[in-house]
Amino acid sequence: MSLAKARVLKGATPPLPPGPPYACSELQDWVGRSFQLPAGDPRLPALHKGGEAPTPQLDNLVGAVKYWQEHPEWMDIHDPESPSHEDRMLERALYLRRWAPQLDAARRLLDLGGGVGRFTLWLLEQGKEVELVDPDLRSLWRAVSVGAATEGKLDVHWTTGERMPPLAPVDTALLVEVLNYVEDPAAVLANVHRVLQPGGTLLVSVEARWGWAAALDAHDGTLEAFFTDGIVHQPGDRWVRTFEREAFAALLQGAGFEVEAIWPSHYVLSGPFELAAGPIDEAALFRYEDLLAAHPISERLNRAWMAVARRV
Repeated sequence: MSLAKARVLKGATPPLPPGPPYACSELQDWVGRSFQLPAGDPRLPALHKGGEAPTPQLDNLVGAVKYWQEHPEWMDIHDPESPSHEDRMLERALYLRRWAPQLDAARRLLDLGGGVGRFTLWLLEQGKEVELVDPDLRSLWRAVSVGAATEGKLDVHWTTGERMPPLAPVDTALLVEVLNYVEDPAAVLANVHRVLQPGGTLLVSVEARWGWAAALDAHDGTLEAFFTDGIVHQPGDRWVRTFEREAFAALLQGAGFEVEAIWPSHYVLSGPFELAAGPIDEAALFRYEDLLAAHPISERLNRAWMAVARRV
């Protein structure tokens, strides 16, 4: 599953520097290349080619394949011309506001479900060593391209969180809005627990039930789900498991993590107050975040939960 096994689809496969992981300063010849990787989850190649999801949760990958084909400008969030670029970068800043102190001392990290490398790129720019795992191969192509020529080291793996590759231990793991979309959150966390060093840091976020229901991108006819199991399924597009705080904390603790902090977040970006906020910059985003989190009514309408936990 490593980049060591990659084969470029058109033309010769560029050589790799010593590794893995690989010095990004020597990956320039991989920029813009589409490549094949062995799939750690045997269901992924058929989905990559446009096949139907064998389980409801894998409809998220069906949706990703469709959007890469029909709306690649929305998927390529690193492109400044992408209509999603600004919001996704502001959202990253919102996370880093809480998590950056935990990342300062990190050296070797796992970015599980990291997609096109929104956080991986930032980490590589800080000179970190990153193992990026994602089930969408097209996203991994883009992640390698944007990571090339940075200061860090990178390897990528095409698989699901339930079928993690054998990795050398990491000191920090990021799961940013991942546990909502997987088949078995407990199994995913068990795999992360296995690869994290004792005392290692888990930085994790999930979609929150009530803020998700009130957001502008909530689907028609899905309100009933938020009074029952909090799961929304749009066949051929997405499957989302939403969380309340207590369930989120219990999931982490049950997997062997000590929860240090959980914060409500994402009130404005893709949350229920998005329209009311209007266009914002980073300073306004942080100010609204604090105001809404402090109010006794609005605090309950967060779109996301973010947490810091330690491997016991």
